[in-house]
Amino acid sequence: MKTITKIQFLRSGLITSLQGKQINNQQHLGISTSGPMDYFLSKIGNIILDNNKDDLCFEICKFGPKIKVIEGKFIFLVSGNIKFKIISNSNTLLGECFKSYVLKCGDILELNETNKSNYAYLVFKGNLNIKKNFNYNSSIISSSLGLNNGKKINDLDQLNIINVPKFRNRYSSFRIKDFYDNKIRVIKGAQMHYFKISIIKKFFTKKFKISRNINRVGIRLIENSIQPIISNSISSEGIIKGSIQVPGDGNPIVLAAEHPTIGGYPKIGTIIIADLFKFFQFEEDFKFFFQEVDIGTAEKLYFNFENKIDSIRNKIVYYE
Repeated sequence: MKTITKIQFLRSGLITSLQGKQINNQQHLGISTSGPMDYFLSKIGNIILDNNKDDLCFEICKFGPKIKVIEGKFIFLVSGNIKFKIISNSNTLLGECFKSYVLKCGDILELNETNKSNYAYLVFKGNLNIKKNFNYNSSIISSSLGLNNGKKINDLDQLNIINVPKFRNRYSSFRIKDFYDNKIRVIKGAQMHYFKISIIKKFFTKKFKISRNINRVGIRLIENSIQPIISNSISSEGIIKGSIQVPGDGNPIVLAAEHPTIGGYPKIGTIIIADLFKFFQFEEDFKFFFQEVDIGTAEKLYFNFENKIDSIRNKIVYYE
């Protein structure tokens, strides 16, 4: 017999979407990889809750949803730096991130603002009973493709979660600030030679500022304009998440989860996987430096990053 949970979004939040495993092997068709912006938070949230680390979750951007349990029990954990509260039988409990909770029918979960960050994740137990388009495991909001027809969650949406298992409450004892710093490392881009040595030096020695143009497609940088000496455009070629493109105005664009699959601007660098999730959490007006590393160092940092994620399993504490 299937155990069913029904939840309703009394408030959808600013941009709440379904994100899981990134979409691979479709880029030649123009389909972006999508997936969580902060893939570190989504993975560790799932690990703490004893899910597969790329299981589906709700991505919350800046301001979260308000959710009511209509039927069954809702087992969840909030991964990130965000304020939330639980309302049960007229009693209010302030929630803690990286700690599991079990809500019963009639209980309400209210997520509010993220703190010094852009994204947080609502992870849950069970399987969301939702139709998949072409077996995509994430939503691509900019293209209206994937889960939930590529749409963000809307007010009064109701979703069913099936196969909700028995569960033992747990939390993680790790400190989120130990995994986030302002160090953003890059490897050389395919067209770095398009830029003068003096411009490349400026790229690494002068701070960039995050503009107000932030979304799941890309992030525009300002206050350190750089111009190539060869051309402001190239023949369109494949591009990836983390690529730093330089358009004609000299203000770079860092490609994000829903990036286009081809582009015609020169790429001066690519942010490494071990740092890209941190970059996506930088808020508007935040200032930072880029730091260059070689491909060998980037690979070592990637494997260290994966080991850090897996080490979260050793920091899980169970409680009644």
